[in-house]
Amino acid sequence: MTREPLDRLLATVSDEELESLRDAILREEGRRRLQLNLVIEAPFPPLVREESDRAESVVERWARLITWLAKDAAFPPAGGKRGVSICFTYAGESPDVHEAGIIIQQALVQAGLLLGRTPEWMDATTTQAQHADDDQRATVRIQMWDKPDYAPWHELRDE
Repeated sequence: MTREPLDRLLATVSDEELESLRDAILREEGRRRLQLNLVIEAPFPPLVREESDRAESVVERWARLITWLAKDAAFPPAGGKRGVSICFTYAGESPDVHEAGIIIQQALVQAGLLLGRTPEWMDATTTQAQHADDDQRATVRIQMWDKPDYAPWHELRDE
């Protein structure tokens, strides 16, 4: 089998486009290989840091809750890179999705379910928020999966 058509295709595709395609493929693979699916219904710890409280206390409360739920689900601590998807369903006012996502990610690190919040340890991360239906309670859905080891694109092209 010749690689000539592949080489011609790669010559016209930017590295950013390849990375984007890789991320989309890995996200889909992660969804198919879903290992942890936590749905935490209200009441749960706040999704904002409280000024009157220690800055880390909210993260610590989330970490204790997530640790307990992960152990109950027999989900092991992180041993490598993981994909994470977080979805907030809110009944009242919309949370600050960015800040709430950071709190949950920090709690996942503290719980040992992620080794870190950098791209080296966490990939295919999505954070979404949606308004709850009238009969639905506020929830936080956390989905996690182990990421396969891969070689960077430039190493694959040099072969």
